[in-house]
Amino acid sequence: MIEIKPIDIGSFKTWLNVKEAQPADAAILQSKYGLTQDVMDYAMDIDEPSNYDYDKKSKSQLFIYHLPYSTQQGYLTIPAVILLKGSLLITLTHSTNAKVESIFQKDIVEKEYANVNLTVLKLLKHLSDAFSLPTHEIRRRRKELNDLLSSRAENKHLIGLANLRKSLIYFTSSTHNNYVMLQNLKNKYFGRTFHENEDEFLVDAQIEANQVQQLVEMEAEIVTQLIATFDTILSNNLNSIMKILTIWSVVLAIPTIITGFYGMNVDLPLMHLRLAWVVIVGITLFLIGWVVVLLYRHRII
Repeated sequence: MIEIKPIDIGSFKTWLNVKEAQPADAAILQSKYGLTQDVMDYAMDIDEPSNYDYDKKSKSQLFIYHLPYSTQQGYLTIPAVILLKGSLLITLTHSTNAKVESIFQKDIVEKEYANVNLTVLKLLKHLSDAFSLPTHEIRRRRKELNDLLSSRAENKHLIGLANLRKSLIYFTSSTHNNYVMLQNLKNKYFGRTFHENEDEFLVDAQIEANQVQQLVEMEAEIVTQLIATFDTILSNNLNSIMKILTIWSVVLAIPTIITGFYGMNVDLPLMHLRLAWVVIVGITLFLIGWVVVLLYRHRII
């Protein structure tokens, strides 16, 4: 769906806001507004990493910036696209995101900057903030799972941690690519004619992107260490259980051997003794005690 709104940002007079972009929308942008097939292929590719590209043929500038996207299994990232062509400022998203729409509305319509460069830089800075709320939500969920796992580790809790780690892997990659893209903007066509205030806006956007990247990386490291810790705890618990079972197997093997020996239908020592069973039980207990002491001295128990 394409929304058309008037704006007044230097020479840019029209804002095309493409929500939940479909192939039909891409076809309209090509046929009616002169964007090339290559540009639209980049814009419509949800797997395209954060990037900037200048298309000489259509004289358009393409900004791809990844943002968080919520699913039932956790978070993924999906690109938001900003296009500059002629007097058109085009924004394109592949899903509905109230936070992103609010940023577009605020920076494009409500705050009309002196030129489109400042508008784009402010957009990129504020789009970086879109990671903050999901990252804090992941942190809150991680703390909940940490408390649950500390009391009783269950598979569903470990699966929850694994989902958090998967989300943070997407976040780590996307925030890194976003930051690299901003670092390279100065050397691209977009940044060749920057003035001093535009340089300041770019630095602000880079700082914000770097802070978000560090926040995500720190949370990812914590979750990874937490998973490793609980893996170790589960392994130790399993080892303890196997150790106990092994000790019991050794101890219980002694009466099994003795009773099996005296269960044979042949003449055996002590078979005519009236209290033979007492002697046999005594021997069994002695051997069990001896094995226990032996295991203790070797620090097995």
